Amino acid sequence: MRRPTVLAGVGGIAFSVLTVVAFSVANPPGGTYTASDSVDYVAKGHRAAVFVSTYLALLAVLGLICLLRYLRDAISVAANNHRATRTFWGIGLAAAVTFAVGWGILLGDALAHAYGGRHVVIAPAVTYLISEVGVVMIFGPGAILLGGALVALMLGSRTVLPTWLRWLTLVAGVAGVASPAYFPFFIVEIWGIVIGVWLLAAGGGFKSAVAAQPSA
Repeated sequence: MRRPTVLAGVGGIAFSVLTVVAFSVANPPGGTYTASDSVDYVAKGHRAAVFVSTYLALLAVLGLICLLRYLRDAISVAANNHRATRTFWGIGLAAAVTFAVGWGILLGDALAHAYGGRHVVIAPAVTYLISEVGVVMIFGPGAILLGGALVALMLGSRTVLPTWLRWLTLVAGVAGVASPAYFPFFIVEIWGIVIGVWLLAAGGGFKSAVAAQPSA
């Protein structure tokens, strides 16, 4: 059956691409604090972009879950691999939930202004702080947990993934753990695109082995 492979491949690409697009569209305040950036972020004219970003971000998280679920089934094919499977799936799902929570915090301030109207007035510094807390959730606990899941995937996929992809997965896992520095997370996103394209283009024997296994 090709449909699960396609869904997983598209999910991996969607996670990486839509995460970047969601940040670009939302354009939250970050980095060096400026009051004008915070005011513009919650301005009425910017709220449509924030609503769009909310859906893009959640589609990115959904794509990640689809990819992780498929990879969970894949590594469960290997004999005596139940511990690695459970570890990978548990940490990976926790990462996806943390991403969703982080996005909720990051976008919640602007959405609260949209729902509350002109009576919702807070200092620009508070807007900046709330935005940064959301970013920290995404590039901190979320990325670190995903990095741990990818390390578990590398260790548990010896007979499932090609060697080059396993090593790329390890590099991405280490980058995920280092993502509080922000820039290493781009390596994780590259991994999502690469494994997504690989699943779509060259998943043949891989998908057939997975399809033969019952879902947990």
